[in-house]
Amino acid sequence: MRGRVVMGLSFFFMGGFIMMLIVKNYRTLQTVQDTRVLTSDDTSGGKNVLKPVCKVDFTNVYSMDLTTWSKNNKVCSECQNFIKATLKTPYGNTPIFVYPAAQDPWVSGILISSGHFEAEKSSIMFDLLKSDPELNLIDIGANIGVYTLSAAKMGRKVLAVEALDRNVRHICASVAGGGLQDKVTLVHNAISNSNGVVNLGVDKNNMGGTFVDVDSDHIKKLKEGRAQGTYGTVHTIKMDDLLKIPGIENFKKVVVKMDIEGFEAKAMEGASLFFEKIKIVGFIMEWEFHRKQKTADTILKFMSKHNFIPHSLSSAKQKLDYTKSESWGYDVLWLPKG
Repeated sequence: MRGRVVMGLSFFFMGGFIMMLIVKNYRTLQTVQDTRVLTSDDTSGGKNVLKPVCKVDFTNVYSMDLTTWSKNNKVCSECQNFIKATLKTPYGNTPIFVYPAAQDPWVSGILISSGHFEAEKSSIMFDLLKSDPELNLIDIGANIGVYTLSAAKMGRKVLAVEALDRNVRHICASVAGGGLQDKVTLVHNAISNSNGVVNLGVDKNNMGGTFVDVDSDHIKKLKEGRAQGTYGTVHTIKMDDLLKIPGIENFKKVVVKMDIEGFEAKAMEGASLFFEKIKIVGFIMEWEFHRKQKTADTILKFMSKHNFIPHSLSSAKQKLDYTKSESWGYDVLWLPKG
């Protein structure tokens, strides 16, 4: 009887010890799941692999409130769930952290399946940058960083501006994952014609379609019912404000890529000093939301005043007719006269 009691007590304590291990392992598993990255390095459709990740080794992130630039140490500090894909560039592959394809089919889905996005526009950007080894990129409306990472992989400095915080976190992870920290300065603000606070509108199933929800009725109409809800608020800055950000001395001669979902005219209204101080050899601008809109007139007058001529965004770079801007393509390439 005594032996049975001793044996029973032994099993009791052993069982308690095993339960402690199970609880501990479960808590550890929870932590791993909360900080995991879903990788998809095999873009041909191979198995996705879960990997834990938390800290991001990239701190060159800035934000501006109504008056002052400061380091933003918060936006990329939290653990996130990401999908890790591979961005293929002429200068080598680099990791890019994307959204699930079902959530963002237009950009993330294409990157997961092919490793490329907007190949023709990227080719134009590369051609412009190759024309001068001193040229760097200013990427306004960086989304999850396709152009930012591509130019950085090329060895150029990049000043990337993105309004949506979750996109900023994707860029931080991608920059760190590719070892490109010395090439990229990231700004978490929206670009406008004044300093203030705005709401960011949701484009359902298109993370790159996030828009500033100010005077945006025609933008919502063009989105054909996909504009649903808000992501919250963000501070706005002018392009002129970029002249005061630390490190701007690296961007005296640049290519600019701007894709801010119909807010390009507002951006131009706050960019006069920027165009005077920065030598811009090429300006790639989304045009889709300006066809047959008053915003087209604002942009045309501004660019004409600063001696830029519109061209098609193709290898031919054909000059476009100012009087037929309603029939221009989705994007336009502005080149300086002469």
